[in-house]
Amino acid sequence: MSEAFVLGWEEWVGLPDLDLPAIKAKVDTGAKTSALHAFFVEPFGSASRRMVRFGVHPIPGRNDVKVICTAEVIDHREVTSSNGESEMRYVIRTALKLGERTWPVELTLANRETMSYRMLIGRQAIQDDMLVDPATSFRQPRLSYRRYDIPTRTAEDRRPLTIGLLTRRPDNATNRRIQRVAERRGHKLVMVDRDRVSLFIDTNEPAILLDGETAPHCDALIVRPGRGTPTFSAAVARQFETLGAVVINGPDPLLRVSDPLATRQLLARAGIPVPAAAVSSAATNPDAADRHLFADGFSSHALGPLVRHTIVGNRAVAAMSRTSRERDDIHAEAEWRTDDAAAIEATRAVAERAARVLGLELAGVDAIAGPQGPIVVGVTASPAISLAERVTGAAISEAIVVYLEQTARPVVRNQ
Repeated sequence: MSEAFVLGWEEWVGLPDLDLPAIKAKVDTGAKTSALHAFFVEPFGSASRRMVRFGVHPIPGRNDVKVICTAEVIDHREVTSSNGESEMRYVIRTALKLGERTWPVELTLANRETMSYRMLIGRQAIQDDMLVDPATSFRQPRLSYRRYDIPTRTAEDRRPLTIGLLTRRPDNATNRRIQRVAERRGHKLVMVDRDRVSLFIDTNEPAILLDGETAPHCDALIVRPGRGTPTFSAAVARQFETLGAVVINGPDPLLRVSDPLATRQLLARAGIPVPAAAVSSAATNPDAADRHLFADGFSSHALGPLVRHTIVGNRAVAAMSRTSRERDDIHAEAEWRTDDAAAIEATRAVAERAARVLGLELAGVDAIAGPQGPIVVGVTASPAISLAERVTGAAISEAIVVYLEQTARPVVRNQ
């Protein structure tokens, strides 16, 4: 009888057909399907032969190292992640090399940017004669990230992007400033007026229409939903994702943060301090929840200043504070200041973490620097960027465009 091929709970693997010579993967027999990190996914090809192009950051924490891959799509299916959330993912088949063995596996493509492992090996990829020893690591030969060259920026990376900005107020000062910044950096920005959009939902040829005409293809989309029910904004964002755009504030985070009660629950579940609140069915509508954002039991004199952080990507790019927490005066410019460095620094990390938990790449997070530590009291997907830029002097609009330059790629379309 031949000796069993044993895997540890983590292993080094290669995906030679995708030019990925070394990836550290987690072996998880509790997961049915395998997954590969993709920071962008662009479908193309015909209905008879669907293809997908995607980018991989194979080394956690090193987004300057990236590999662009192309593969044939074998399925587009709903997958439920370990946290219970479902999403549609493209599925590819490719060769997996582990030790001396190579065999074909199916991989779903998902953004695993916040995960420690860029790849997950599920039980479907484990062959019948393999054993998994969950108490050990790296039972097969180790590889090295030194197999990758550190890339320099190429002309292709610097090609202009077409950026969509989904809004109900195209002439808003913030939106126009983002447009000017994008154009100054060589990109094209298309205002997508939500009230002029209609969607054509079809399996083979989905489309987005503006005033009845096909909307321009966008490499990236910035979603600024504003006030009101975000359901249609989320649907538009989902349609842009379907057509291959990288979306800042995608459909699921939009819907999540539109419900203040759900927002508070998700933050609390992640261990982020929030004001304690007793909630009944009479207070579960968004207006009521918003009015009680600053919960009873937290008296103003016992708390420190309110700090508002503006988040772009995974970091806070601007912060300002105020002592008054009256909601009616929250946008009064004169009330905000930037000289309370201690409160700003005390709340920065929890604000950044709150945005990550909710999946927001552009957010405003309000936190109080209290005597027992920071408390998150509000999160919005539509931060007041102009106000924050005037008060802090930070170039938030520029940070948004730079972030898109780092995460989105221009699509090369066949003529």
